[in-house]
Amino acid sequence: MTVVNRSAGRLDSLRKMVAGLDTDIEFEYHCNVLPEVNDRLMGQLPPHSLVINATGMGKDLPGSPITDGGLFPIGGIAWELNYRGELGFLHQALAQREARQVRVEDGWLYFLNGWTQVIAEVLKVRIDEAMFSTGWPW
Repeated sequence: MTVVNRSAGRLDSLRKMVAGLDTDIEFEYHCNVLPEVNDRLMGQLPPHSLVINATGMGKDLPGSPITDGGLFPIGGIAWELNYRGELGFLHQALAQREARQVRVEDGWLYFLNGWTQVIAEVLKVRIDEAMFSTGWPW
């Protein structure tokens, strides 16, 4: 798993958390703010890799963590966790969807899932898949 973050402190926190896990997954940690470096890192990923924009760039901050020249892995998945804003990463992935066979996901369902969990806790109800798909029966 390759993790890139703009904050050395956040990477250190993640490194400590991962060290406490019983996993054979190898992690690479990169502290970086340059989209060109992210392009290079993404270019080293094997086909069918998952690339996630969890930076807030494109929603809370302008831009994207990659450049327009960055290539998504062939047959990979591009997941833009943001659900509103300019969504530059999402548009970059969509531009490569056919040529590189990239499955592109946005952050809308992720956002809805988070809020339904909050609503369920506040209202003391269980929201399951059937309830979520049919509406609010209560």
